[in-house]
Amino acid sequence: MTLLAAFLGWMFDGFELGLLPLVARPALNELLADAVKTRGASYVDLWEGVWVAGFLVGMSTGGVVFGWLGDRYGRVRAMTLSVLAYSIFSGLCGFAGSVESFFIYRFIAALGMGGEWSLGVALVMECWPDRWRPWLAGAIGAAAIVGMVLVALIRMSLQ
Repeated sequence: MTLLAAFLGWMFDGFELGLLPLVARPALNELLADAVKTRGASYVDLWEGVWVAGFLVGMSTGGVVFGWLGDRYGRVRAMTLSVLAYSIFSGLCGFAGSVESFFIYRFIAALGMGGEWSLGVALVMECWPDRWRPWLAGAIGAAAIVGMVLVALIRMSLQ
């Protein structure tokens, strides 16, 4: 069950990583429609960079913070909190009414994603025999690519 949870977690994380580049530009154009009139189209580029940078910083920070929480309070508890943060704030992104609120929601979701990445692998490594660990670590890492491939397949089917 631990392996399945880690695999699915990474797969859905990869799905989200593949999905944002497809929806970011249209979302930004909608959220910044008035600002683009006065500041120009480069304002969308700026915010797209801010969103990506915030997400990457959030994922990195989440790996450290939730890793520390896992060592201090238990990996399962920390993993539960990371999945909740990721799930709740990813869902809130759909209701964001401004670029700033989307940034905040996505940053907190990224904290959870980073925690899930670090804790998921640690939990699997603790549950499986030594001889399987390299293969399982590779399979979990590949799960993110499976999620990205799913985005590509869905995108291709919609064209």
